Amino acid sequence: MTKLIVILGITGNQGASVADVFLQERGWKLRGVTRDLTKASSSLWIAKGVEMVEADVDDPGSLDRAFKGASAIFAVTDFWGPMYDPLSYAKLRSGQSINEYCYGLEMKRGINIANAAALVDSLERFVFSSLPNIKAITKGKYRHVYHFDAKADVVTYIKDRLPELHMKTSELQLGEFATNWQVWRLRRPNKQLDGSYSFLVPGNINGSIAIVVPRKDTGFFVRALVMLPPGKTLLGYGSILNHQEYASLWTRELGVPNGGVRQVTVEEAAAYEGGPHGLELAETVASVMELDLTSPDLLHPSQIPPEIGCPTTSIEEYLRNEDFSAMLDV
Repeated sequence: MTKLIVILGITGNQGASVADVFLQERGWKLRGVTRDLTKASSSLWIAKGVEMVEADVDDPGSLDRAFKGASAIFAVTDFWGPMYDPLSYAKLRSGQSINEYCYGLEMKRGINIANAAALVDSLERFVFSSLPNIKAITKGKYRHVYHFDAKADVVTYIKDRLPELHMKTSELQLGEFATNWQVWRLRRPNKQLDGSYSFLVPGNINGSIAIVVPRKDTGFFVRALVMLPPGKTLLGYGSILNHQEYASLWTRELGVPNGGVRQVTVEEAAAYEGGPHGLELAETVASVMELDLTSPDLLHPSQIPPEIGCPTTSIEEYLRNEDFSAMLDV
């Protein structure tokens, strides 16, 4: 019997990766969800055999229609898009930061998705792309990592308010994107006066970070969670290493001198990054150094049974195949 997986965010890295993997999986039909069917990306997926439907995470009724008949749903929410939408700033309450606004909006949209998924009688697995609750884990030490906490709070909502959906839910917690250097100044090596390249790192520079190549590997993580019993939290990554090792790999692959790692304060890192996301990103980098990646509550890719399989991409492989010429020319 053919099953249906509905994929939110199919035009983004995570959703596209899920679609790539399930297009190769026997016994599955795919339905992609987009806000605008006229975009060229929709036509590309249709040509590959994906049913594309139009729905809006701000319109619960459209989600009800998009999810109809689903055996599995992959859900991902977007924190950063609204931050760079000029219209968002006109919606801020007095004294509200754009980060706080994006937190509330992501929460609302995640809840809309969960409520709609809870109504699908045919649903067997709900896979939600989540992250740890930093404020709770660090006991309030880091209070501005809104893009983590919003996703974690959606999971809490599902657990507390939608017990039947919770029984069908598994979480995917992706590590730091290997591609973050393309977006965030703080996550790319910084050229020094002597020509070497160094990373600026707030927090514990000896802490370990999980790194993932989302466009290649997310689909395999989601496939594993769909095939496994529910109730799992999979830490999705291809490599775990500390910043010294990270800097060494970067500079070796780029063929530039290694300037090592320089520890800075959260405030210094935020100023270096700049923009409305500066403090949030600085606290993110510092706080992930404090996460327990060995927690028994986390499932690792290496623990996926071989009959299911879960291939991953190492940071070395990513670095070998990426083009950094534009960055090095700066």
